[in-house]
Amino acid sequence: MSNTIDYQNLTKEQKQQLREQIEAEEKARKEAEKKLRKDYEHLKDQLVEPTFNKLWGTSVSLQEQKENIFDDFKTLLELKKELYNLTDKQMELQQSHTFTNSKNTVKIIIGSNVIDGWTDDVHVGIEGVKNWVMKEIEPKNRDIFLALLKPNKDGALKASRVLDLSQKAHERGDQELIKHVDFIKEQYQPVKTSTYVKARYIDDNGRWQWLALSMSAV
Repeated sequence: MSNTIDYQNLTKEQKQQLREQIEAEEKARKEAEKKLRKDYEHLKDQLVEPTFNKLWGTSVSLQEQKENIFDDFKTLLELKKELYNLTDKQMELQQSHTFTNSKNTVKIIIGSNVIDGWTDDVHVGIEGVKNWVMKEIEPKNRDIFLALLKPNKDGALKASRVLDLSQKAHERGDQELIKHVDFIKEQYQPVKTSTYVKARYIDDNGRWQWLALSMSAV
């Protein structure tokens, strides 16, 4: 037996009742949706801001811890510099320092994130290399050298490419080229963007593991 209602066969009163029933169901659906949305917004307000405030406190605490660790390691860095006869320039160029305890069970790594930077005079060395290339290298092979002088998206030389260029210069043994490349290397002036502290430890299986210091790592 079919339960399908033939609307055309309904009386006027039945049609009115059916319309009222449909309208009531639609109203109830909208009310339920409205309540659900209200509950959703209410729960967001209960969670988002308090959670942010907790994380803000954690962030501030981590920043303070990092600053304290760098202060604590100042003396150790000075002793390292003296022990290995390192210059201020060498210490500055070393982007990270790793210190391991005598039992070889834990390590602390402190360092700086850097981006490549150069003095204003670096263009002198770049032009010297380009002139040498135009004079000494046949046209079909020039791109190999010139590509190493191509700046990054920020308009700065890439230090890794300069090292490759230096290797090529010494392989050729051309003193003029070596002079220009060495000049470029001397103009290297890396820019520190941030500092970091990392830690490692030996686990129960004798393997080195990173200590999770970010919420994405735990």
